[in-house]
Amino acid sequence: MEEYSSEWQPQGWRLIIIGPTSTWRQDWGEWEAIRDIVQNALDECEYYTGGYDEQGLFIRDVGKGIAVADFLLGPPKLKPDWARGKFGEGMKIAALALLRMGYPVRVETVGREIWLFFLEQKTNGHAETLAALWRPGERRGGTVFHVIGYTGSTFEDRFAVNLPRKAIIAESPSRLYQPIRRFNQLIQHPFLEGSRIFARDIYMKDMTGPYSYNLWSFDMAPDRHAPREEGQMWADIGRLWTCVTRVKHLQVFLQMVKSPPMLETDESFNVNMGSWDMGVEPVTGKQYAEFVRENAPVWQEAWRKTMGDDPPAVLRTDEKWDGMVKHLNYKSVSVLYSVRDTLSTVITTDKELVKASQERLREVEIVPDGHMDTVPLTHLKLAREITKRVFPYSPPAGIYAANIPPASDRTRTAGLYSTATGEVYIDMTQMGRCRRVIDTLIHELAHHRQYRGTGEADDLTPTHMEAMQAIAADVVKITALSELDYLFKEVTW
Repeated sequence: MEEYSSEWQPQGWRLIIIGPTSTWRQDWGEWEAIRDIVQNALDECEYYTGGYDEQGLFIRDVGKGIAVADFLLGPPKLKPDWARGKFGEGMKIAALALLRMGYPVRVETVGREIWLFFLEQKTNGHAETLAALWRPGERRGGTVFHVIGYTGSTFEDRFAVNLPRKAIIAESPSRLYQPIRRFNQLIQHPFLEGSRIFARDIYMKDMTGPYSYNLWSFDMAPDRHAPREEGQMWADIGRLWTCVTRVKHLQVFLQMVKSPPMLETDESFNVNMGSWDMGVEPVTGKQYAEFVRENAPVWQEAWRKTMGDDPPAVLRTDEKWDGMVKHLNYKSVSVLYSVRDTLSTVITTDKELVKASQERLREVEIVPDGHMDTVPLTHLKLAREITKRVFPYSPPAGIYAANIPPASDRTRTAGLYSTATGEVYIDMTQMGRCRRVIDTLIHELAHHRQYRGTGEADDLTPTHMEAMQAIAADVVKITALSELDYLFKEVTW
């Protein structure tokens, strides 16, 4: 204070005491300090320039300038929600950290010049607190921070505004649209080492995976090392992926969110495309999930290329459908729960496949006995006699030959058990060979036994498999007793 009174005040310098002691925020280093100086520049004019001169590092913007009051802790009001820096403290903490590391800080801004330093104050010992000297200056536009003597890294790769345009491989509208509309960005470029998350153009943290992200729709924690709420960040990543339209990138996404993942990354366990969580894009009023539906063909192509088409894959919603899906010559594939419902709007699900099959099979046409040739009719009579002996008390309502539509576009239907009528139908394509008739009969009678026991008749479930084994054993017994030899003598194997 004596030095200020004797040397600086006579030269027109004025003193402001900012307050925090030199030991405050020991975790801040060069990166955090430069980060917040650049952050202020970006909030001023969306870009910055920097470099080195004979004094050290300089960081420049062309904004409206900084008021002296802006250097006080607890500014008159916080920055608006759209700003990169929100709490009004970073610039002061940046200066404090740099001073503690031995780098003097001088600021030239519109109409004034400012030096930041530690002011020694006497207490019961002494303490150093952050303070500034300022006086009117001649600068007419923008602000320049000078970090005197600093020649280290400028951390250029940690600001998304420095990325080449070709590094941005996809964009989607964020939920931030004032004062300008902001876009989340999917990033991939050798310029970056590893995968990173940028929050509002500024590096926030590393992650595992093939892509980096520049996100706008969530708030950061005050130290800017993490989101205020982790789930909001993953929903923002989901918003970005809904707008990706290149098949090769969607293939990678599907590899990450398949369960278990084909490519294990942070996204594999966290990304969220839930319609409620992503919400509405504020400019168009569309649900973010709607963007996926608008691009259904590319999602479907990516799904086919990723999950294969021999057999084709459907989206698993319930394991109980697995047997029926396999019976229809498809396969079920699970994905991360938080992306499943949105994907199900463009990818066929197991439930949809089974429902479509059931609707096809409602078109069964029974072939009357009188319209059948001798051999098929003999095989049908044998099937009916076997059924009487297997189910002497609660048999199916009937055993019929029928024309059965294909259960799916990939398989024909040899037989059908109707839970509505309790009838068994054997397709006419099977009726020419006794072996096929008996195989089909065992399969469908097992459904009858299964349905009577559990109220369900799903294909190839454990209950159905057990019932088929029991029915097959009964058929062997019936054959061994020779009671149906009169029919077996007339069949065509």
